[in-house]
Amino acid sequence: MRIALDAMGGDHAPFSTVNGALEFIRECGNTPPFIDLYGPKNELQKIIDSSDIKTNFISIINCDEVIHPNEKSVRAFKEKPNSSLVKSVTAVKNADADAIVSAGNTGALLTSSLFILGKIEGINRPALAPCIPTQKGGFILCDAGANADVKPKHLVHFGIMASAYMEFLVDIKNPRVALLNIGIESSKGNELSRQAYPLMEEHISNFIGNIESRYIMEDKADIIVCDGFVGNTVLKLIEGLIKHLFSWIGDSMESNSTTNSKTSLLKPAFNDIKNVLDYEQHGSTPFLGVNGIVMKCHGNSSVKSIKSALKSAQIAYNENLIDNIANRISKHLINNDSKTVNEK
Repeated sequence: MRIALDAMGGDHAPFSTVNGALEFIRECGNTPPFIDLYGPKNELQKIIDSSDIKTNFISIINCDEVIHPNEKSVRAFKEKPNSSLVKSVTAVKNADADAIVSAGNTGALLTSSLFILGKIEGINRPALAPCIPTQKGGFILCDAGANADVKPKHLVHFGIMASAYMEFLVDIKNPRVALLNIGIESSKGNELSRQAYPLMEEHISNFIGNIESRYIMEDKADIIVCDGFVGNTVLKLIEGLIKHLFSWIGDSMESNSTTNSKTSLLKPAFNDIKNVLDYEQHGSTPFLGVNGIVMKCHGNSSVKSIKSALKSAQIAYNENLIDNIANRISKHLINNDSKTVNEK
């Protein structure tokens, strides 16, 4: 296997990307995938040379352009064809790589992937589908930011793609699919939610109805479907709330540790929960619906995040994610004149 890594993508690139790749290769043992680093050769080589990890499984593809986080996605795609992001996506198209990993500009990565790789037949919109960890395992949130404005049929697509992703990669058969809403009644919510409910009910085999946001962490659903605007808001709220609470609890435990011996007993449990909720353990999320393995990392990805993302790309390749989704879509999706979908 060969993975194209956008070495200049992310807030901490290229240090995090290069060292994440090196750590990944070290943990893989004798037969790791090959990693192609896309970025300025001299800069990347210096980081490799400064590491104590020596390997023949990393190479550098020189790129003299970088797409920055605040650039317009379409303009960046058209004006910077020699950027590390665009060239790494192109490598998958040309079969020079089996997957791409990037912590770069989300819009540019999505646009480049759609223009260069295209979509799986039958899919109208790709979607981001991160796994949100919980006490009893976790759930997939789909869409988490790829589509701010969608139609009811797109929510059905999201449910089917996320079901395939969870079934083949997480090994949960017939996952429970819920629609995020402000109430459990089918008549609740905005027009999008009300129109999507009967479509989900008819076309998703294990649709369990609406779910309110206060219950999403309680193992009531394996997949939670919503539009990308809502999903991205939920994702960032969860990340921010977790960070705030752990900082708050940590400060409280520290200030009370000298006067309360029971506080020290809580630290192992506190650290266990913190590790479970650490998004860096999961590393990345795929662009579901794109005709190629495209793993999007958090913009603030560290070395640990990049290493985890490369592991996810390896699993996706080994489990034939794209073929599995395409086969499922071909069997369960029928685009008709009304542009709905059908799953039997």
